[in-house]
Order: sequence, then C-alpha cells, then structure tokens
Amino acid sequence: MAKKDRRSPQPAFVTLRDMPGTRVMFWVVDACPYCGERHAHVIGNLRTADPVDALGEIPAPCQPERLYVLSLPPRPKRKGGKEERRRARRDGKREDLDDETW
Repeated sequence: MAKKDRRSPQPAFVTLRDMPGTRVMFWVVDACPYCGERHAHVIGNLRTADPVDALGEIPAPCQPERLYVLSLPPRPKRKGGKEERRRARRDGKREDLDDETW
C-alpha cells in the first residue's frame, strides 16, 4: 500500500457560530489539522449568506500554501430503539437460566 499523501487536503470539522451583536456568521475550526489551533472563517451576513456554500477546500490561515477541507462533523450513531433494548434484556435472562445446572 502507498503512503498517504501528506500534501493532500486534510479534513477540518467546523461548527457554525455568529458574532454576538452583529449579523456576521463564522465557520469555526476548533482544532486545525496542521497547527492544532482554533481558526475562524467568515461566511457573511446572517440573513443573506448560505453557510453551506462556504464549505469545501480553503487555505489554512496558519499555512496558506496548504489546503484543508471544511466539513461538518459526523453525526453520532443512533441509539437502538425500544425493541433492541427488550431483545438484549431477554437474551441476558436466557443466558442466566442456561448457566444454572439442576
């Protein structure tokens, strides 16, 4: 297998924030993949700008010659429903009964 290209753009997970008292929105990278610092990228006016348009490859403020990909963080895995909890409880009871010897 080939080594991962270190010059390829690294993913940077962002959160959408607004500046209190203004109508300006930012994508905030909490941990830059290159320097580990926090960076803010201005999107525009709260009413007219579409935040999704600002996602994608952009130069990193700490190293302008390198790009990173602004993307939303992955969603957490959905928890199992009521039926799954019941099934697990029933399976646990069966195992307890099987362990007993008469």
